Amino acid sequence: MKNHIQNILDVKKYAFIFFIITIFQTAFCEIKNGYETEIFQLTESLNNLKVLLNGNNDLTGSQRRKLESKIASIETTISYHTLTDGLLRQFKAIAPDLYAEIDTIKDSKGRSVTVYVKFIPQDATKVKAWGTTYIRQMENDLDGYESEYGENTVSVKIWIVSKALLVLSHELGHVKYQVPHLASYLDYYRKRYPTVGEYDYVGHDINDLSGQSASAFEKRFQKQYAAFLKLPNEKFENPLVLMDKIRKNLRNDI
Repeated sequence: MKNHIQNILDVKKYAFIFFIITIFQTAFCEIKNGYETEIFQLTESLNNLKVLLNGNNDLTGSQRRKLESKIASIETTISYHTLTDGLLRQFKAIAPDLYAEIDTIKDSKGRSVTVYVKFIPQDATKVKAWGTTYIRQMENDLDGYESEYGENTVSVKIWIVSKALLVLSHELGHVKYQVPHLASYLDYYRKRYPTVGEYDYVGHDINDLSGQSASAFEKRFQKQYAAFLKLPNEKFENPLVLMDKIRKNLRNDI
C-alpha cells in the first residue's frame, strides 16, 4: 500500500513538473503546439492508468485489455504532441525568419494572432490534403480570425509525411496573407470557390493572393533548407522515422 501511494504521488509530481515546463515554454509563443491544450490532462491520465494497471493484481483479463487499449490511445496522442514540438523546433532552426513572421503576426486591427499547429495521421481529417489552414471569422468581427482554439487563433493541421516541414511552410504562407486580409480574402474566397469540394484546388486559383503567398513561403523555405544542409548543423530525421522513435521511447520511459 505504501508503495502504491508513493507511485501515485510520483505520478502527480511528474505531471505537475511537465505542466510547469509546458507553460514556461509556450507562454510567450504565437506559434503553438496544437496539442498543448490537452497534454497535461493526457499525461496525468496516462500515468494514473499505468499505476492502476501495474498495481492491481485483481483485474480480470477484460479489464486489463480495456486499460491497455486506453493507455495505447493516450500514448499515441502524446507522441503526436512530442512530434509536433520537435518539428516546430526544426522549422525554426531551418527558417527562423519565416517562423518569426508568423510568430509575431497580427490582424488588420493590430491584434496578435496565435497559430496552433498539429501534425496528424493521414486518416485524421475529412479534408484529404497534406496540409490545411482552417478559415473562420469571429461572429461579430469580420477582421477577427477564430478557430476551435478560440478568438484570435488559427488552426493548421499537417499530415505526418516525409515532406511535412515543406507542407508546413506552404500552410504558414496562407496564414501570412489571410490573417491581415481576412475580411477581403473571405469575400473573394466565397465568390471564387462557391462550392468547396476539391480541396487540392481551393485556395490555389491563379489569382488567389493567399495561394501566391503560400507558394512564396514554400520557395523561401526550400532555399533556406538547402542552405541549412550545407552547414555543419544537426541533420534532422524524416518525420515518419522520428515518429517511430518517439513511440518506442514513450512506451519505455513513461
